[in-house]
Amino acid sequence: MQQYCNCYYSSEYKTIHRYKGLTTMRQNRTNGIPVILFALPLLIITVVLHVTIAVLIANINNESNQLADLIQRSGTYQMDATSMQASNTLMNETCGAYIKSPIGDDHTPNFGSLMTYATELSSDRRSPEVLNRFREYDVDDEVFLCIETASYYSELIMQIQIHAISVMASVYPLPNIPELSAIPIIELTQDELDMTNENRVEYAQQLLLDNEYAHLRFYVSENIDKCNQLLRDEFEIESTRTAQYVTLLRNVLWLMLTVVVISLTTAFIYFCILMVKPLRKYSKDIRENRSLTQTGRILEMQQLVTAFNGLWNNRNKLELILREAAENDALTGLPNRYCMEHDLIDSNFNENSLAILLFDVDFLKQTNDNLGHMAGDKLICTAAACIKECFGLENAHNCYRIGGDEFVSFIPRCTEKDIKNRLEKFSNTIKKENISVSVGYGFSNKIENNNFMYLMSEADKKMYEQKKHNHSKNTLYKNGVDN
Repeated sequence: MQQYCNCYYSSEYKTIHRYKGLTTMRQNRTNGIPVILFALPLLIITVVLHVTIAVLIANINNESNQLADLIQRSGTYQMDATSMQASNTLMNETCGAYIKSPIGDDHTPNFGSLMTYATELSSDRRSPEVLNRFREYDVDDEVFLCIETASYYSELIMQIQIHAISVMASVYPLPNIPELSAIPIIELTQDELDMTNENRVEYAQQLLLDNEYAHLRFYVSENIDKCNQLLRDEFEIESTRTAQYVTLLRNVLWLMLTVVVISLTTAFIYFCILMVKPLRKYSKDIRENRSLTQTGRILEMQQLVTAFNGLWNNRNKLELILREAAENDALTGLPNRYCMEHDLIDSNFNENSLAILLFDVDFLKQTNDNLGHMAGDKLICTAAACIKECFGLENAHNCYRIGGDEFVSFIPRCTEKDIKNRLEKFSNTIKKENISVSVGYGFSNKIENNNFMYLMSEADKKMYEQKKHNHSKNTLYKNGVDN
């Protein structure tokens, strides 16, 4: 059993020094052009083009935003100017309707239109309100002058209307209604008071039919129309200028994009010639397990070929070392869990009998705690030797170490009697070595995919039952450790 105790240290030493011997590779001198000399000019051109494109896009967005703002402001200005005219027209119509027919057909006062007039007096469409807003707007002096003139004439019209309403109210007094209180009734002159009621009615109607009143209305309409036309002209000039500038920017942008596409296409073709074509050849050589041949003028590609060929020359030996380290347990020399899983994938137990045995070394923790890990390693190696001796098959991996103190063995094409004979031999062997190993097995005359895990479960269950029994007695541990 001594060979199993020393295998861990000897195998690790050999693997390290064999690996060191393989890491030395012959360096060949390479003559080529670094890829940075190709990539750097392309990178600079690409960055410059992208910055130019970004600036163009930012200018286009800025001009578009300015045009949208101009459209919004022009619409707001024209709407305010038009609202002044609409308010003036509504007040003319409502005042005229009242002055023309102060009494309805049923001989009752006709105050409906006058209430609308009173409401409009406090509206934000009135000329003073619109004029105040235009003082805050960014408009030309000519536009503001038109609005100011229209507002002035509108106020004169309102004064004539209030005068006519006051004269008519002296004949037909206004009722005490809150809505009508907004109309400022003025005092009449003595001459007006001396008139008869009929003359007052005719005088009030004549105020709204006078040429001066008609001229004032015309002046208001004329100035508002002129204001709107000036705003439309200004908008058309600015929109035309912006559209021409945006068109120019877009043409330059398309030119830059064309240059970018041509540059990238040229770079891609050149890249395929210098990099992709050799890489495809190298890929084919690698798939066919051949060394690479130096091709191309790129320094990094030549260095890649040199490095690969150095690795390729040592690959088979290094692969053998790595496979041995990956699939074998360094302490016991048995195949490990990874090797077991790989073997199970490749194996074919169907239509055959199979026995699965699970092992667990008893009292390993107590041995490590009381005698040290060297003694624990010796216990594991001794158990592994016993398992391999009693359950191992020639020229086959069927015994594995799958954990710290756990082992498993697969015995295909066997009988249950054969398994019991092997278990009896195993029991005698571990008694001679003065160790305790719990074992459980599962057996089936015809293994299938659906009962493989069942056998594993049966073996695990039986193993832990025996382990519980062994630990309850604890006699072997006392004999093996205390003595």
